[in-house]
Amino acid sequence: MEREKLGSRLGFIFLAAACAIGLGNIWRFPYITGTNGGACFVLLYLIFLAILGYPALIMELAMGRASQKNMVGAYRVLKNPKHPFPWEKPAL
Repeated sequence: MEREKLGSRLGFIFLAAACAIGLGNIWRFPYITGTNGGACFVLLYLIFLAILGYPALIMELAMGRASQKNMVGAYRVLKNPKHPFPWEKPAL
């Protein structure tokens, strides 16, 4: 099976920039907030991030294991073909 690869050099540049910007914000935000007297906010932010992020992580892992594909492929494999949004109940 062939590995996935980026389609263009521009795609790689955007991907690398997004990772660098995202990691910079993850490290800078708590530092700036903590030094300016917002340590309590950072603590609450991290607690709620863990509470909300953990179920999303478990969902992604479960979908990946069930479909054996990436996230786009998982949605294609696991969706109901009769209804585009299987979590919605049909109108009566």
